[in-house]
Amino acid sequence: MTTCHYHPDRSGIGVCMRCRVVICATCCTRVDGINHCHACLKKMGRHSAPPPRRRMGGVVAALGLLGLVWLFFLGVFWLIQGTFAP
Repeated sequence: MTTCHYHPDRSGIGVCMRCRVVICATCCTRVDGINHCHACLKKMGRHSAPPPRRRMGGVVAALGLLGLVWLFFLGVFWLIQGTFAP
């Protein structure tokens, strides 16, 4: 019978999926259906998510669309009057 990595007097019921050690029921924490030991949970908690990056893609796309509309109207006025006149 396999014993817990952290408690040698207890039998192991699962394996931590990050560090692959056998853990007992006290040490086992399931996150999204995956077993983790307390040491790995502590490591996971230290890693903070990177700050969200500002996305400029929408602004650039809107400005590009505005430029295309502006060029379209310039082209229409050019066809109507023969010159670039708004």
